[in-house]
Amino acid sequence: MTAKTRIGLRGFFRIFCMTVILGLSSPLWAKGPCQKDTEKFCSGVDRGDGRIAKCLKNNKERLSSECSTHIEKMRVAMRGVKEACRVDVETVCGSVKPGAGRIMKCMKANHDKLSEACKKEIDMRKKVSR
Repeated sequence: MTAKTRIGLRGFFRIFCMTVILGLSSPLWAKGPCQKDTEKFCSGVDRGDGRIAKCLKNNKERLSSECSTHIEKMRVAMRGVKEACRVDVETVCGSVKPGAGRIMKCMKANHDKLSEACKKEIDMRKKVSR
């Protein structure tokens, strides 16, 4: 794996984790515990490429306790996903150019090729987010 790929994968995991942590996969960004905060602090931000997640992160000191609690709960849940899916991202989607959600799309398109450990952690994360 090249240095560029490692950097890209780290960047992917940051965006992937923030997107999943905040439940910001379109159209879910407008629902859930962070909906009001998203509307309040990020109404002028274009969706895509993790911009809403970045906006909320930039406003973390001003977020409601409901949103902050949700983010922390999801952050803990995502630790397992990150570890369980690291190899899957490298092997299944390693040739995909990072950015614009391409690696996430690759993982979704190749869900059947993901390891059982990765699928299990993703499923557990989904349960925690409800």
